[in-house]
Amino acid sequence: MRLLVPACVAALVIGSTAGTASAAPGPSSGAPTTAAAARAQALAAQAAAEEAGAQVQAVQAQLVRSQAAVASAVSASVRAQVGADAADRAASRERALATQRVRSIYMGAGTSQARRGLALLTSAVGGGDPVVTVRAYEVVRRQDEAGVARAEAAARAGRVAASTEGAGAVAAVATVRDVGQQLTRMQDALAAAQAKVQALQGEAARLQAAEDAAEALAAAQAAAAAAQAAAAASVAQRAAGVRAGAVPADYADLYVRAAATCAGMRPALLAAVGQVESGHGVDAGTSSAGAQGPMQFLPSTFAAYGVDGDGDGAVRIDDAADAVFSAARYLCANGAGGGRDAEAAAVFRYNHADWYVQMVQRVADELAARGFGG
Repeated sequence: MRLLVPACVAALVIGSTAGTASAAPGPSSGAPTTAAAARAQALAAQAAAEEAGAQVQAVQAQLVRSQAAVASAVSASVRAQVGADAADRAASRERALATQRVRSIYMGAGTSQARRGLALLTSAVGGGDPVVTVRAYEVVRRQDEAGVARAEAAARAGRVAASTEGAGAVAAVATVRDVGQQLTRMQDALAAAQAKVQALQGEAARLQAAEDAAEALAAAQAAAAAAQAAAAASVAQRAAGVRAGAVPADYADLYVRAAATCAGMRPALLAAVGQVESGHGVDAGTSSAGAQGPMQFLPSTFAAYGVDGDGDGAVRIDDAADAVFSAARYLCANGAGGGRDAEAAAVFRYNHADWYVQMVQRVADELAARGFGG
């Protein structure tokens, strides 16, 4: 009996043919893209693997039965062959005895076994009647021929039986071989199916982790955006309440002289930046972002735009004159003297926030309205 590998098992062996044990499962055009799809495929693969396991057990049971059938067929073949050999020997003995009896008739000798059954013939010969003698001889001859025929028929039957049983044994052995090969193929397919199940389960876990991470990231981003929006609204609200204050005389002089180095720049703009950034040098320490000095420069920016505002031969980020003249240079380089829109763009470069631009320009407008800078 030849069994076929179930199609559901063979279909699980992606990228391989049924019965190839060395093939490892790999990605295919139908690879799952979501955890739910991977779990569904894993469940289907598990069901197919269980069916394949049941088929393997059935074939294993068949193999055991086939092996038992081989043992039985071989035993029957041996018995039939022994019987055929015995029948051949019996037929040979019967032919030999018949030959000896014929010889004994003519020669009056022979073994006691050969003379056995000749009483009728001996009596007929002794009676002197030739017809009776011939008839008696025919009786003996027919008995011998019948015995030889029976023995030869038994021998032929034995040989036929031995041949039949031998063929049965050969067929049983072939069946065991075929079932064994089929079992190997099914075990290979089962192993591939189980590997596919494990791969899909792993992929489902990976996809689920990715989906969970994506959901967590989206939630965190939404929370961060909400917090940022709230913070911006709060800062903008506070910035809206900032109004122009008094400008110390020493800083007022620096703002006016520094603005004069940039055509079109309003002194009130530098004064507004100075007020917003440090309260005109009152809070000139290092910020959380690393900005320093009265105009709150980042050291890297100051290194590029720093100016010796007081002519003492040193350019220091914490020196009021150096800081104010450097701020004028930076704002001018970004278009602060080119009108209101250009001024707004320059202030945005100073601090990237719309509320900051609005606050600085509002304070500058208020200072200008008071006549600051002439």
